[in-house]
Amino acid sequence: MKFRKKSPRKFAIVSTMIMLLAFLPILAACSGGDSGSTPSPTAAPSTAASASPAATAKKDPVTLKVLTWNAGPFQKLFDKFHEKYPWITIDASTKINGGIIKNVIAGDQADLVFLDNGLSEWMSGDLLEDLTPYIKKDQRIQSAKKVDNLLESFATGGKQWTVPFSDIPMWILVNKDMLKKYGMTMPKNDWTYNDFLEMSKKATNTAAGDWGMVGMGHEFTSIMTMANGSAENYRYMNKDSSQSVANTPAIQEDFKWVQDLTNKWHVQPTAQEQKDLGIPAVAEEAFIKGNVLFMLGADWMLETVQKAKFEWDVLPMPKGKKQQATIHQAGPIAIPKASKHKEEAFLYISFLFDVEAQKTMIETGSSAFVKDPVLENYFGQVPLWKGKNVDALKLSANMCCFSSDPRLVNLGELVGKVNGPIDKLIRDGGNISTLFPAVEAYNTKALETRKALGW
Repeated sequence: MKFRKKSPRKFAIVSTMIMLLAFLPILAACSGGDSGSTPSPTAAPSTAASASPAATAKKDPVTLKVLTWNAGPFQKLFDKFHEKYPWITIDASTKINGGIIKNVIAGDQADLVFLDNGLSEWMSGDLLEDLTPYIKKDQRIQSAKKVDNLLESFATGGKQWTVPFSDIPMWILVNKDMLKKYGMTMPKNDWTYNDFLEMSKKATNTAAGDWGMVGMGHEFTSIMTMANGSAENYRYMNKDSSQSVANTPAIQEDFKWVQDLTNKWHVQPTAQEQKDLGIPAVAEEAFIKGNVLFMLGADWMLETVQKAKFEWDVLPMPKGKKQQATIHQAGPIAIPKASKHKEEAFLYISFLFDVEAQKTMIETGSSAFVKDPVLENYFGQVPLWKGKNVDALKLSANMCCFSSDPRLVNLGELVGKVNGPIDKLIRDGGNISTLFPAVEAYNTKALETRKALGW
């Protein structure tokens, strides 16, 4: 799909001059020299573009329109932001037209967008504000002790079009009642994939309707390939997410191992068995029935999991041949170029790096991409995690690897033509090599797209 550019070059130059004039008072306030001191992550924002206006200044009310597929746990962040900056209200719209980019192209007002299909399609339409100059001037982001390579993993073409709005590491949920039923205890946090399999075998009793696991598909497999060193990045991608490595021999061994969970060891029901036995297709709904030992978990499942009538807990992802890895589902947030409230929109992005915002993320079941002793200790203070394996949460918070979907081009094609079919073959059985032509076709087109975008 091609998009017309928004304005001619002459208009862009005039707009740039207007923006520069508008920022002169702010820049003047920042030019008093660098004292050499580094403010703490919790310090008030700078007087740069994202600065918090003076508390005594009377501000006109502003409403930021956010386009997202689900407000859910993020509503607490929106509320916390409004509490800190009371003249700014966030209105989250979940009325998505089959893809958030379609809403923006259709002219829907938006000040912040959660990217739901990668970044490359937005770049083709020149639809997003470059956040690089905002970030460089923002003391809160600059001084925050961020997870290593966090912003870099979201940068493309030397620019920062988007940053993470969340840090959602995935872990294993365990039914502790089933552990007791089959004479097992919680494993140590450095358990392995073989431990995971052997425990699943012990808990599988199809006559009693008991299963070792449910829902171990693409995400579980992708995490295991990173743990084994077969893939360096999420979604079976190489280090810079430029090419799929789903057609390599090492990956094929991992695919076979996961296929065997269902088709050899039968510790997980097939899709047909789930249907025939009335096991819910949604993993967390199946888990709370009480007859599944393990499930791949994340914060968005916790609302359902808390309804369970049995005792449950959390384990970190198992150790692989190379490392103990998980995937941090770090969703991207961006500012559309058409936003009328860019300064206030970036203030929300800056706010995400505040310790109080990061604490709110932990309260809703996710993690923190800012590192601070206050945050590390906060897991044990959150009611949600009372009596749970808090050390597993801390370990997962510091574990490799962060999703770098913004750097991955043609994400919809990768999911639709490569990873989606792989997931089906993993569950249903079949030769993954039949998808090699699709992998090669994606890789060829990905190189062409990256070249066209200057990546």
